[in-house]
Amino acid sequence: MELEAVPPLPEEERNALAVGIERAGIDLDGLPSGYESPWRAVGLAEGTGSDGDGYTLSPRSTRGATRA
Repeated sequence: MELEAVPPLPEEERNALAVGIERAGIDLDGLPSGYESPWRAVGLAEGTGSDGDGYTLSPRSTRGATRA
């Protein structure tokens, strides 16, 4: 991974930042742990329930919808 800071840091500070990130065990190349959560997968599957045409249901056609 190449570290880039904005505004650019002096070489010494950029190296210190890289060492600190490494020592903290932060993986900047991977996805956050929440993306691998089974809860997220279930929520995404439920949120994209459709009638087969590839689009999500209208909020007005779902349970609990009210007229404005």
